[in-house]
Amino acid sequence: MGRSLFLAAALIASSSLAQSQYMRGVNISGAEWGSNQENGPPADIPGVYGSDYWFQSAPTFDYFGARGLGFIRLPVLWERLQPIPGGPLVPGNSDDDLGYLKQDIAWAKAAGVKVSIDLHNFGRYTVNGTVCIIDNACEGGLMPVTGIDLANFWLQMATVFKDEPTVVAYDIMNEPHDMGVANWNQISQEAVNAIRTVDSDKLIMVPGYSYSNATYWATYNGLTSWITDPSNNFYYEAHEYFDSDYSGSYAETYDQELSANPNLGNVGVERLAPFTQWCTNNNVKCYLGEYGIPNTDVRWLTVLDNFLTALDAAGMPGTYWAAGEWWGSYPLSVQPTNNFTTDVEQLQTLQNHLQPDLLRTASAAGSYGYTEAPDSWAAGYGKSLAAGTVSAAPGVPLTTQLGQTQVQVTDSAGTMSFAKLLYVSPKQINYLLPAGMASGLAQVSVLDDGTAVANGSVQIQPSAPGIISANSNGQGVATGYVQNVLDGTAGPPQFVATYDEQLGQYVAAPIAFTSGYSLVLVLFGTGFDNATTSNTTVTVGSATVTIDYIGPQSQYPGEDQINVELPNSLAGSGEVAVQVTVNGIAANLVSITFQ
Repeated sequence: MGRSLFLAAALIASSSLAQSQYMRGVNISGAEWGSNQENGPPADIPGVYGSDYWFQSAPTFDYFGARGLGFIRLPVLWERLQPIPGGPLVPGNSDDDLGYLKQDIAWAKAAGVKVSIDLHNFGRYTVNGTVCIIDNACEGGLMPVTGIDLANFWLQMATVFKDEPTVVAYDIMNEPHDMGVANWNQISQEAVNAIRTVDSDKLIMVPGYSYSNATYWATYNGLTSWITDPSNNFYYEAHEYFDSDYSGSYAETYDQELSANPNLGNVGVERLAPFTQWCTNNNVKCYLGEYGIPNTDVRWLTVLDNFLTALDAAGMPGTYWAAGEWWGSYPLSVQPTNNFTTDVEQLQTLQNHLQPDLLRTASAAGSYGYTEAPDSWAAGYGKSLAAGTVSAAPGVPLTTQLGQTQVQVTDSAGTMSFAKLLYVSPKQINYLLPAGMASGLAQVSVLDDGTAVANGSVQIQPSAPGIISANSNGQGVATGYVQNVLDGTAGPPQFVATYDEQLGQYVAAPIAFTSGYSLVLVLFGTGFDNATTSNTTVTVGSATVTIDYIGPQSQYPGEDQINVELPNSLAGSGEVAVQVTVNGIAANLVSITFQ
């Protein structure tokens, strides 16, 4: 039972990546939570780690790195890193928040992503439960926190991180606003000056006043650039949301917003334009630190896509708000669900606007997971990867070059090799990761006549199971067949999917049980050729089934196979999910249907 039904369709799936521009990423939120530093009741600072706030775990960085969103704006809270304004960077409670931050940066490094540390305090600092504005009198008429204190904080942070290449930027203050007599232009310049006394290299993000609003940037920040940087390595940072009050709360429905603004589809383009013009007029570099849409209506995706197209045209980097492991049902979140197995609705639109020289690698079984295994099929996505479309000739051994295109892979041990190729095109390349690769972060380059045209990275681990689906997207009805078996003799295969001409896709072919026969399901995938029956579990619906075989599929390189026995209790159960787990790593969910 070693046959591949839809391998070619699964491995040569077309990509919908649009023309892409510049560096893209996400805000990974959590370490700044539980502060109430803007307004409201006195804040409980520093709070309790694991209850009031949370730093992230390694899979979050791995996931966004794998999705090509490898520029991470990482919000932190001032009080947790520097418990006394102007004092040393020490733990503010029993939790070592500077240590947690360093651990997140170590995980980011392992994932191959870059970090901008964002001080998420809105121009404020909480003193003894009272929220105090920088350079303003606070409780008792004193001025307990000043611009000099902010400069001191960044002086110490730059001293700690100046030699850490994963930290590429310092984001000096999130959304300063309503700061009374304080002068934000002066305060931000002092922070830049302090950083440059110890770090002349790293990028500095300088947010604008009044929530960094992109549309009213000139109104609140003046017509001219105000920062002087001896290294000339800074970006002005604006934020932009698309609801009527610019807040990102999206309190009204899409239809309510549309009623007030018939041109809602282009609201992001219009709101970005004043900031873009200001940056052009002043000949300065600029960045969109926050933008986001809710998942409550698919029409918001068009708003996001149009906005990102304008951001691409302006050549600006950007970080989406928000990701993070505690967001739950927050509608703007792009944190994956179901234990990192399901992408959210906004993700594909974000991936359509990645930087032009980026190669993003995913399992060829579907854009799923955040690791790949040696000797497994991968799909690389990008822009201008090859001059044309070339497929490997059927029946001919695979080679490491198609046309002028090669894929060079260097594993974490420094071993370089060229991958065998199945398919190359301007936007997608399907390649076989070499066997024997060392675990860890591998670098991947696409070469055109020996010249690198795209670069990326991929996390390698021994097992990264992916199940091929009939529609080549890693979801829905599986690629596979069933066979009736009697006394060790298998009958003809019955496909579990059939092509529906009217729908233009594969749909389930319902499975029937035959009295007196046992029924065996055969599925195909990649990334689990080292699996055994003892380290693998398979559930079909609510039934944990017996595995007869799991491992390499003998006819096709890089393809794996799993055969399981189906219990009669599944008869009449309709559509059910099939979950394969290898070495504790869950594959993508696919489905089959019983009549």
